[in-house]
Amino acid sequence: AAGRGDTIPAMSGTSLRFRLAGRQRWRLLVAGNILLATALLHGCGGAKEEDAPPAAKRFPSPLFDGLSLGMTRQQVAKVRPIRRTRSSSGRSHRIWIYDSPDGHSAELTFENDEPTSHLARIDVHFGRSGVSSDHYIKRFSRRFGEPDVTRRKAEINAYGDDRHDQFDTIWSDATQYVYLTERVSVSGKGRPVYYLSVKKKEITATGPPTGYVPPPPPEGSEEEESIF
Repeated sequence: AAGRGDTIPAMSGTSLRFRLAGRQRWRLLVAGNILLATALLHGCGGAKEEDAPPAAKRFPSPLFDGLSLGMTRQQVAKVRPIRRTRSSSGRSHRIWIYDSPDGHSAELTFENDEPTSHLARIDVHFGRSGVSSDHYIKRFSRRFGEPDVTRRKAEINAYGDDRHDQFDTIWSDATQYVYLTERVSVSGKGRPVYYLSVKKKEITATGPPTGYVPPPPPEGSEEEESIF
């Protein structure tokens, strides 16, 4: 071993080059590992983005005639000239109606009889029409997107009339259903009648809804004829 007074021999050129080359390989190896780890991290992040669930579908607001479910009766009255339905027990504050200059009528069902009660259901009666169902389906598809079900024969005939068939076109978003109902004569005579109904999703179903459900009538016999 060399003593304190001994002179340390200088490193040869070959040994210096060997050590420098080793350090360079080490730096390259570390840099390569960093790049690989970064690529893997970004790759995992990309996979998570692809696996993310799609955003819940939402219908535009307002939904129809300036109205949307959830509006209070006070808010609705500022948009449409609504009037109360009458029953043998007096005026009903849950169900209100209005007539549109466009020729259709609507029945609005609220959660209770308070002025701040929220709109829970919309039922629109377009009456008899000489146009085909395609006219209405295209019209509302521009508003609600592609329908979930197109002109399917209803499993339940809401009108209880064996002289007429009922066909439903159905749209849905995260919280509500929109039904376009077509009532046609079995004999093929006469013009069809069209209805539009908007109602909340009350049960999370695994399949498409079964069909149109008519609005609840006011209690007692109505003095003013119902539009449905």
